[in-house]
Amino acid sequence: MDIVSALVVIALLLVGATALGVVVRARSARVASGCGGDEHDLSVNGAEVTLVQLSSPVCSACVAMRRVLGELAADDATVAHRELDVTDHADVAQRHSVYSTPTTLVLDAEGRVRSRLIGAVRPDEVRRAVDAARGALVTA
Repeated sequence: MDIVSALVVIALLLVGATALGVVVRARSARVASGCGGDEHDLSVNGAEVTLVQLSSPVCSACVAMRRVLGELAADDATVAHRELDVTDHADVAQRHSVYSTPTTLVLDAEGRVRSRLIGAVRPDEVRRAVDAARGALVTA
């Protein structure tokens, strides 16, 4: 095999691996609704919705979620954001079967878990989960 053919094969392998990585990453972020459970001690008093982000010190996606959730809370006074390290709050992680970080629990004003966001989720998905938590409180 000559050098040009080898470089073409390497380039194709890199493109294929990158495409596969993008697909896997896009599918790893999930939103689950109706998770149940009460977490009164985690909700922030006065907030209609509390976003509880469960993170770990070595989680690179947690940094992106911290920014997304922090901006959402800064833009909407009825939304609060708390971040918990799973190594310090293993009981919360265990109660909610957290196997990867970041995992974000969306709590309504009464402290009930309304949604669970797994992975680095897009801002529009977070907003939909917040709106659903608000709607669940109104219809309950």
